Amino acid sequence: MNNLQLVIENAAETDMLAIAKYIAQDNKTAAANILKTFYETYNNLTAYPELGLSKPYFTDKDVRFYTVKRHYLIVYSITDTEIHIVRIL
Repeated sequence: MNNLQLVIENAAETDMLAIAKYIAQDNKTAAANILKTFYETYNNLTAYPELGLSKPYFTDKDVRFYTVKRHYLIVYSITDTEIHIVRIL
């Protein structure tokens, strides 16, 4: 278990809030729940950064991908001390 420092990049923060805003149009509780799920996932990734998959056929960048709720893909990178949440697709 690593417990790396969490860094959420601005683009990922924007993605996360846009997703929640879109969901909130129909269901505010579901929007709050997806935000909670994202943060729980971030905590899991800081403890177990290898959970996500690298996809070298998809990108040449050193990032990993982790699926949340079958609909969202968290894109993140790992350093020796930090995990960077780069985007949420």
